[in-house]
Amino acid sequence: MLPSPSALDAMLDATYETHRRFRHGAFAERCPTCHVSAGELCLARRSVHVARRQAHRARVAQAAPAPLLAAVR
Repeated sequence: MLPSPSALDAMLDATYETHRRFRHGAFAERCPTCHVSAGELCLARRSVHVARRQAHRARVAQAAPAPLLAAVR
């Protein structure tokens, strides 16, 4: 049995708030679409803009090889 829609909404809101508060994932980046700073929710309710997600993925992709190279040495 699935939780009610209001319970799912509450879970999503809590997840986004936790990510925002601790600047996890895309919330570590400034949003180029709605121009909010890092650590703030996008102005589109219950959504993270695609450009913000892409900026986060690009930053993670640049940082990923360094720890792997250090482990090989």
